[in-house]
Amino acid sequence: MPPVAATTQIGTTYLDVNGLAYPLMACVLPDISWDVIPLPAQDGGRRLRQVRFGQLTVRFTPPSMAPLAGWLEGLTSGRVDPVDLGVLHTDGNGKVRHHLVLKGCILTELRLPECSAAGKEIYAIEAVFEPERVEAGPLGGAVKSAAPGRAKKWLASNFVVTVPGLPSGRISRIGAVTLSRSLVQEDDRFGGRLLVGALGFSPLALTVTGQDCAQWRDAVLKLTASGAHGDLVAIGVELRDTTLKTVLANLSFQTIGLSGFSFDPSGGSSGAVTAIARFELETLKFQVN
Repeated sequence: MPPVAATTQIGTTYLDVNGLAYPLMACVLPDISWDVIPLPAQDGGRRLRQVRFGQLTVRFTPPSMAPLAGWLEGLTSGRVDPVDLGVLHTDGNGKVRHHLVLKGCILTELRLPECSAAGKEIYAIEAVFEPERVEAGPLGGAVKSAAPGRAKKWLASNFVVTVPGLPSGRISRIGAVTLSRSLVQEDDRFGGRLLVGALGFSPLALTVTGQDCAQWRDAVLKLTASGAHGDLVAIGVELRDTTLKTVLANLSFQTIGLSGFSFDPSGGSSGAVTAIARFELETLKFQVN
């Protein structure tokens, strides 16, 4: 289904988790489709068989989504915790006008946004769920938001990075990071169970600008000269408020080391010397303060 803007002139879209309604910035509802099975010509050619439900994708700010910590812990620990979710859209008076109930949802992805010192975007996370089935929910009731009333504004431009042993004050961009796992339906001959694949991480890419680039370059060249692959590195990120004084959240990226490096001494179109270091992630912790 096409994306649904979570806040419009006629109301707000919420994600219902265990009876609590959390406001969304955006939502993409699952598509519904049926398998088309080819048959021998004498039997009619094709038949429609099993119904399939697509993914539910929701976008939100961390302080407005209290279940985020549990979702992340379950994802990184390999747990499979199917949960029933609801998507509610209200009118201007807060009454539910559209309501879908998604049964047996399994979290398959969390997407952390890119952070850029030059940007002005809101820091918003996306979560992707795969439901077992979808039903219509009751309409007409009033919705009370479970989000805090006066949360501080989160911007993806307000961050501080710490990389042990290397200068971090001129890191101007943190690439988007995705945590994902796949779901595979076992053959009916072997029980038809739903199997969950191993968790995968996209690399963590850090962009360094200015005079710190030379020190990063020299450290990488020292590794290549010695034939080493580098040590495990714990990289810390603080997300701060607009004053840059209050830490809103702490992210801890445990990596298995540096997996890639590029260096542009010419500065390209911007004129600033840049380097991009890529680290392979092993796990992630996210603490909202």
